[in-house]
Amino acid sequence: MEAELKERFELYIERGDRLTEERKYEEAFDAYLEALITLASLRVYADTGMLVPAERLIGFLGKYPRLEEALRRFSGVRGGEKEARALREELERLRGMMSLPSSER
Repeated sequence: MEAELKERFELYIERGDRLTEERKYEEAFDAYLEALITLASLRVYADTGMLVPAERLIGFLGKYPRLEEALRRFSGVRGGEKEARALREELERLRGMMSLPSSER
């Protein structure tokens, strides 16, 4: 399951990057938000062996305050260019903290 979650995370990042290049920032933000949720799901699954619904993830992220804070900050936001770029940067920082390979070009 971890491999599938990692693959899903990467696919959301790739989709967000492609949409950003196409200047479809609202859609890119949504893809990056899905990547963030997938990263949180991955961490919870790795720690507990449970898949937790997105709306309950925050309660399971006590060991990952930066990830929890990012979920709180970006959830419920309507994303434009500024928000999409900010979330993309945050995803790279979190990726490093979670020991996932960077996608920086």
